[in-house]
Amino acid sequence: MKKILIAILTLSLITAVSAAALAAGQISLEEAKTIALDKASLTADAVTFLKAHPDYDDGRPTYEIKFFSDHTEYEFEIDAQTGRITEYDTEVFERDFAARNVTEEEARQIALAHAGFREEDVRFTKCHLDRDDGRVIYEIEFTNGGMEYEFDIDTASGRILEYSVDRD
Repeated sequence: MKKILIAILTLSLITAVSAAALAAGQISLEEAKTIALDKASLTADAVTFLKAHPDYDDGRPTYEIKFFSDHTEYEFEIDAQTGRITEYDTEVFERDFAARNVTEEEARQIALAHAGFREEDVRFTKCHLDRDDGRVIYEIEFTNGGMEYEFDIDTASGRILEYSVDRD
């Protein structure tokens, strides 16, 4: 009974906030995240967000939301004007995203050591979990001296799977 009451109150609050935001012309990022979580029937404490940011698709404002829970990755594109889900995809993995031996900080240090830099020498532009060719990886990008360094690092072993260096 308590869960039902909380769900009703939460839905009422979301509806009220969404109506106010729509009247102002755009939903917030937090509302977009809530819409995605509701579609996946999950709560924020049961997921790890990989991406949650404003974006544009065909000239219209959207939110790109990506998160995982257990062995499933969820990816959404939500119209920022209406709150409507315009794209939705799930992918189930053999290996849980949460089951990793290498931390994000360790992956950063692996990439820095490979490039021959210290953390204070670079500006990180990306560091997040992703999936590539059936593996869970860290995608790490940073810049130094007009060059951009990109690394894919395996979360299980810490091995560099791919790297590149380009002009920034």
